[in-house]
Amino acid sequence: MSKINFNEGNATRLEYIWPIRFAVGWMFLDGGLRKAVLNPAKLDPNSSSFVGGKLVNFLPHAGPFKPFLLMTLENHAFDVTFLTIFSYIEIIAGLFLVIGLLTRLAAFGAAVMAIGMAPAYWLGSTCEDEWQIGSLLTAGAIVVMLTGAGRVWGLDYFLYKKFGDRGIANVPILKWIKLW
Repeated sequence: MSKINFNEGNATRLEYIWPIRFAVGWMFLDGGLRKAVLNPAKLDPNSSSFVGGKLVNFLPHAGPFKPFLLMTLENHAFDVTFLTIFSYIEIIAGLFLVIGLLTRLAAFGAAVMAIGMAPAYWLGSTCEDEWQIGSLLTAGAIVVMLTGAGRVWGLDYFLYKKFGDRGIANVPILKWIKLW
C-alpha cells in the first residue's frame, strides 16, 4: 500500500486514530450482536430478557425523545420492530467502522445513536460505567467522523483513492457529510 498523507499539516496522523475507530466500531458491533445474534431472546417480546423493558425505565429521562418513546411503548409491534432495526444498525455501523468502510457515514450513525441514548447513561446501578462508556462512544464516533479515519488501514483507502472525497448528496448539509 503506497503511502498517502491525508492529513498534511496536522500534528495527528490518521494511523493514530485507528484504535479509536476500532474500539468504537467493536462496541457497537458487540452491542448489536449480543442482542440480535448471541441472545435473540432480548428481541423477543415474550421473553423475560426483552430489552423493551429498558425503554420503560428510560422514559422519565428521555427528554426530547419522550413522545417517540411513548408512541413506541403504546404500539407493541413498533416497539419490537424499532429495537430490532436499532440492533441491526448497531451491527452494520460497528462492522463498517471496524473494517473502515464508509467510515464517516458509519461514525455519524454511531454518534447519533450514542447521543440518542445519552439520557439513559444515568440509569441503573452501573450508571457511572454507562455514562463513561456512552461519553467515550460519542466522542470517539465524532473524532472518527471528522477525521476520515477509514482512509488508513481501512477499505475507505481504496474508495478515496479511486473517487476522492464524496458527500452523501449534493444538497446543503448532506454534501458536508462525507462517506469516507
